[in-house]
Amino acid sequence: EHLPVEAVLEQHPDTPLPEACADDAEVEALYRFLRNRRVSLDALIEPHVAASHRRCAAVGEMLVIHDTTDMVFAGQTARAGLATLGKGRHGFWVHAALAVSADGLRAPLGLLSLVPFVRKMQAPGTHKDERARFEDPEKESRHWRDGIAAVRTRVGDSTRAIHVMDRGADSYELFAALITHGDRFVVRLNHDRRVVTHTGPGALQEVPSQTSVLCERDVIVAPRHAGNRPQQARKKHPPREGRVATLQFAACRLTVQRPQRPQYAHLPDTLDVHVVYAWEVAVPPGEEPVEWRLITTEPVDTADQVLRIVDWYRARWVIEEFFKALKTGCAYETRQLESLQTLLIALALLAPIAWQLLLLRHLARAAPDATAAGVLSPRQLQVLRASPVGKALTRTPILRDALFAVARLGGHLRQNGDPGWLVLGRGLQKLLLLEAGWAAAEAARKCDQS
Repeated sequence: EHLPVEAVLEQHPDTPLPEACADDAEVEALYRFLRNRRVSLDALIEPHVAASHRRCAAVGEMLVIHDTTDMVFAGQTARAGLATLGKGRHGFWVHAALAVSADGLRAPLGLLSLVPFVRKMQAPGTHKDERARFEDPEKESRHWRDGIAAVRTRVGDSTRAIHVMDRGADSYELFAALITHGDRFVVRLNHDRRVVTHTGPGALQEVPSQTSVLCERDVIVAPRHAGNRPQQARKKHPPREGRVATLQFAACRLTVQRPQRPQYAHLPDTLDVHVVYAWEVAVPPGEEPVEWRLITTEPVDTADQVLRIVDWYRARWVIEEFFKALKTGCAYETRQLESLQTLLIALALLAPIAWQLLLLRHLARAAPDATAAGVLSPRQLQVLRASPVGKALTRTPILRDALFAVARLGGHLRQNGDPGWLVLGRGLQKLLLLEAGWAAAEAARKCDQS
């Protein structure tokens, strides 16, 4: 009996597709499914999105983190539907909306939107004029707007959603749409803007000098390695050493004025918002200082309110980890599929698995003393206790002990600290295989007894 397609990928998310299958018939069935034009990404991802919505409704207030990432596939042969990104590189982009809890734990609740798109690559030396870029139905800011609209339609009034976005969402047009619909948001600003404060008109970047420091906090700044990132990415986000940075914060109410260009004339003249400023003091020599300007609908009257907004923005990193889980943990960019259509079907199957890997790592860190029975089935716990890595487990182990045992199945060494999502994912794959063998042995034993 052959496993369903999603079960094959769940047990082997980082394995090439032919190797993940048990035999030639399973390989043929998998590729037929991927190439079936009656199958769509939206239909496949819908059960996960619906389950994510239920989890969001259960927590009430949640953050919806939006971001765009590129999916890049190597190879000299072009793949149907993909953009050519350079010599031997082809790809497309994905705009995702990932829900996490707003309670400080940042528990991953699941995807609420997943929208792929292909950019129209311009020939070198050619540029669209400003009005053409603004009116382009394929412009990137529309994907942010559409992702927010999809979440708004999905969650309705059942949850209190705060949309969290990085500098790519710095768009007056987008802010106007958010405020018109009554959406809550925290967005990092990228552009300077004309504003009006209690002291009069001026520029956004001038406001901190007119505002008192409200509070201060030390934050951990993760290291950023050069790796094999493209030159443009390294220029925008240069490598840095990890450190503990001391940040000071100020905040105020202000009015953002509409850009003066004619294409913005249909938008409101002004938008009343709050802005939080964060800047690093005592910056180490040679390092770029941490500086944030966050535009938000949330109140900024107290230090606690400002720090809550800052923490909400810092939760944005969870979606970067989700993308890493998808690209590395599920090896998505190594898939040797011949077209955008087949790649999108694989994306719909692998994205929920990437979320599961992320959730496993989160639970191992955030709720170590919870009972493992809420995460692993009785049979899985039984298999773990019978394996060499789980000999010390009690009959009712806590989550941390059980997940360390799972991680050891994936090759984790306790002296290396808390397990990451990738090693947990590998361990879970092995546990699923052991469980399948255990179930087969139980069935054979029952058959012999009868």
